[in-house]
Amino acid sequence: MFTTKITSAFKAKGLQLFETEILTVPSIVGYDKQFRWSWAATQLNTFITVTDGGDELITPEILWRHQMAAYEFAKANYTGWPRGLQSGLASISIIISKNLTADAKAYCTELKAEKRLGGFTVPVLIDGNSGEVFRFKKKPYWGRIYYGFFGKMIDSITEGLA
Repeated sequence: MFTTKITSAFKAKGLQLFETEILTVPSIVGYDKQFRWSWAATQLNTFITVTDGGDELITPEILWRHQMAAYEFAKANYTGWPRGLQSGLASISIIISKNLTADAKAYCTELKAEKRLGGFTVPVLIDGNSGEVFRFKKKPYWGRIYYGFFGKMIDSITEGLA
């Protein structure tokens, strides 16, 4: 149900859609490419990967593995300028599950983002029971200019789930 709503939100935003498997689970990916002067004149390629984990227990380790697999998918499908040269790659990694640990929720809200050369990974959880979204609360120093965009993108595609 939540993946259907998110897919509709991807389409409404005009995002390019991919279907893939992340950690052997069918997943959907929305892709967005934008250039903004306010981002120090950089182009940002954003991949938003959504995986429905069903009832699987989600821990920080699972989140980290999902982030890395989603980032590898993003790298493999990236077609922009060379990363780091006025071009960035962002991978927003979303897992939906009915079984979330408190540590996993904190992992997302405290932003355990991975920094890569010209790239970012941002973890997000959605409670499969209530639709509550767990995402970063504060912008980190590294990549700060992009996190307002990331927050708005996450909020716009998860709006109305809770």
